[in-house]
Amino acid sequence: MGINDSTQNDLTSYYDSFLRAKQGEHKEKYLDFEGWFSASTAGSCFRKQFYNINGYEGSEPDEKSMRLLRLGTIVHKDIADAMERYREDIESRGLQLFVEHKVILEDLNVVGHLDLGIYDKEQDILYITDVKTAASYKWQKTFGRKYDTNPSENYYLQVATYGMGMIKEIGHQPETVELSLTWYKKDDSMVKAQKIDNLWMDEAKRYWENLAEILEDFGAEGPPIGWKVYDKSVVPIQRWECKYCSFRNVYCKGI
Repeated sequence: MGINDSTQNDLTSYYDSFLRAKQGEHKEKYLDFEGWFSASTAGSCFRKQFYNINGYEGSEPDEKSMRLLRLGTIVHKDIADAMERYREDIESRGLQLFVEHKVILEDLNVVGHLDLGIYDKEQDILYITDVKTAASYKWQKTFGRKYDTNPSENYYLQVATYGMGMIKEIGHQPETVELSLTWYKKDDSMVKAQKIDNLWMDEAKRYWENLAEILEDFGAEGPPIGWKVYDKSVVPIQRWECKYCSFRNVYCKGI
């Protein structure tokens, strides 16, 4: 018995409804942190951050975007489950394991969940990585011979924010801190790590401090489009942000 158009439409409709429900579950993780910045938004447009922190409701992502996001979520969950499965083995070697671990930076008003952290107390080494999925074009730009003219600075700031949070949690500056992004190539399931310079922790701290200062300066209206700091635009930080911003054409026309 073949699958007719009606059955196919039902399948797609049910899946899309399922994904929208999952989005609601994700938001519930942060109900106790209303008014806080999310570490995953590091590097974002300051006006976008203004809308987020003040509870503005943006437009819902379309079905295709939800499916792409879900694919990344599934990869994250599999890796998290794998690490939890071997937690006992990892910790038997004197290593402390952090999986989907909540990171709180009270002084910067930032909260997030890091994907994976491992702390070797004896060697005083802290390893932090964040998992990202990528299509072949992004993979080539990251690991190929040609220099990436649009590097993943937002991701660098995100994993650096987790690094800062974990250093605070440990209670001292470890002898060695290793930050990385772990890329999963969607085309053929290759996995490869990209080391991130620790100097990005300084950049992340600067980003969150500048953000808080500017939002306080502009108050209830938020910073205007085109606002710059030291000749560098922060509203938006990168032009492509407007194209994918859920607040565009709702509260802000973008550029």
